[in-house]
Amino acid sequence: MILFHPPSGNSSVVEHDLAKVGVASSNLVSRSILIFLFMLSFLNSSDKFFLKESYCVDGLKNVTASLITKQKTKNFFILKLPLNRAKYTVSSLKILSKFRENDINITDLSKGVVLFKNCKIPINLKKIKSELIYKFKKRFPSLHIKKIFITSPSSLSPNLSFYHIEKIKLRQSTLNHAKGSFSVILKRAKKRKQVYLKYDMDATIIILKANYSLRNGKILQNNDYIKTRINFYKLPARALRDSLQNGYIVKGYIRKGSILSMNNFKIKKAILKGEYIKAILKDGNLILEIDSHLLSDANIGDIVQIRTVAGRVYKAKIVSLKTALIQE
Repeated sequence: MILFHPPSGNSSVVEHDLAKVGVASSNLVSRSILIFLFMLSFLNSSDKFFLKESYCVDGLKNVTASLITKQKTKNFFILKLPLNRAKYTVSSLKILSKFRENDINITDLSKGVVLFKNCKIPINLKKIKSELIYKFKKRFPSLHIKKIFITSPSSLSPNLSFYHIEKIKLRQSTLNHAKGSFSVILKRAKKRKQVYLKYDMDATIIILKANYSLRNGKILQNNDYIKTRINFYKLPARALRDSLQNGYIVKGYIRKGSILSMNNFKIKKAILKGEYIKAILKDGNLILEIDSHLLSDANIGDIVQIRTVAGRVYKAKIVSLKTALIQE
């Protein structure tokens, strides 16, 4: 049997090379661990504290470190807020110096000025919501309000909590929308203030949808539509919301499932153009009845033009289905 042995010199060289590789690998791992530990300590350092442009104080008398750092450091006094101010600005340097005095690093993101403001509305929101709900329910009896949110476009003075609500002003057109603005008149003794607020509601309302496709000229019947509830945000302008009386005539074409709107209909008048009517002319104690006919469709109470059998045209007020009073 023949045995082959590698040269003894070569084995020592290989062992030496392997040792060098092992040393290099262990050094590389050690450096990676040190870098990781350094980055971890950096991320956990107090440099993560930031000074923002504005803070809500909502009635606080003093600003402390806990407001800025969200109570993640020791608490200490920074500044006193003036009374009866909805907003108060201060140089960021004044706040930063307080943190430096307490050996806390903080990054300034305020652009040099910090605003402290009262964010809460210092008036009776419960009463305001109640008044708004009453106004909307009066306009839309089928409206179901799940939630209603009130916000202020600007900070309101805490002093307003001493005023009582005198009146809520809301445009009639605003009542057609689930989101909008309104104003509140506040009173205290002889003083009055008007504040502007916004509302946003989560609500549903009953509307009418076409049960079938409806063609031009059709007089709408009860079985032509169904009632369904939709989100108030989706309420179209002039949408029909209640059971309809006779007299709605389709204009154009309405697809099945479409929400019915007054724009889709014309309303049949009580008396149609061309119908004959007794026109009454009063002259002192003299009362004349003149056979006439209407020159346009009319309802009771309307003032329209009539033409007598003699061909004379008068303005007359419709007082019944058969009678009109000539207006001189």
